[in-house]
Amino acid sequence: MLGVLVLILLLLIAPAPAAATDRPATFGASLGSHAMLYLNTEPALQEAMFRASAEAEVRYLRMDFAVAIVFPWGEPDFTAVERVNALAAAYDIEVLGVITSTPWYIAECADGSTDRLDRCGPAPGHERTWRRMVKRMVRHAPNVRHWELGNEPDNSSTFIGGPAEYARWASLAAAGVRAADPDAAIAIGGLAHVNEAFVAAALHDRRYPLIDAVDIANVHVRGTLASVREQLAAAGAMYARCGFTGPLWVTETGYPSRPAHQWDPAFTGGPADQARWLTLGLRTLLDGGADAVFVSFRDNHEFGRDSPFASEGVVRWPRLDRQGRARAKPAYAAVHRLARLTR
Repeated sequence: MLGVLVLILLLLIAPAPAAATDRPATFGASLGSHAMLYLNTEPALQEAMFRASAEAEVRYLRMDFAVAIVFPWGEPDFTAVERVNALAAAYDIEVLGVITSTPWYIAECADGSTDRLDRCGPAPGHERTWRRMVKRMVRHAPNVRHWELGNEPDNSSTFIGGPAEYARWASLAAAGVRAADPDAAIAIGGLAHVNEAFVAAALHDRRYPLIDAVDIANVHVRGTLASVREQLAAAGAMYARCGFTGPLWVTETGYPSRPAHQWDPAFTGGPADQARWLTLGLRTLLDGGADAVFVSFRDNHEFGRDSPFASEGVVRWPRLDRQGRARAKPAYAAVHRLARLTR
């Protein structure tokens, strides 16, 4: 009898066997594509980017959700939101939706300007309307569980109004997200710079403290291998000093493929060195403490051919091949190889 009791006791305290479906963590579980997709991007291009991201075995895809597109003057149109929601499910990609673009008819710029109302916050009296618009949009995308509050809010070319106005705009948007999906993860807008004055003021705004609204810290980093490591460390220390203890994401990084734009003197050999830089740079950021890193996936011609962003993508854009796939550079294969590696 004693032997039976001992056997039962041993079975109770023995560790449970690992589930058959458990797999070792890979780098891909912490990687994402900075897709530079928009709700009004051609549907075939949207699907090509989702497909490229899924086939690279990265976990996330970051793209814009412009509220002004969903809510033009007149009746709202959720068609594009629902299409992206379906793509997220079809390709098993976790979308990070960047909330942007205040509809012009509810916006007011703190500096009195009127030419870029989409980059400003809601006018006094329209706060509830702005929050409700975000709530309705998020409800039409139940497969999107991660949301980012604007893009580079510390950059006056992307948000007008400074940290207090950003805190108001972003807190109202976050309230809309929470009303639609209480379990969603919310990131502060990716900073263009390690800007402690801006972050501290926005997180601890007296009326709209963003520290109560966000789950994820966020920064954009580019440069040499040494400098991105330093920028990440500085960003982590900055958020810690501001009292934020959650995960830190890098929602934009990348390296050009054109030699004329390759700023790291150790990597100036064109597409092959873009691939080498990304292999090392992405590991540098992940090993340095970033919880997720998003790499520019497409070439960006919006700033002109002479911009380094024009060759920063790992796929050429916007022409697709005959099968509707994005045309890969060597860097795409490098990202895929890294994504499959066990951490």
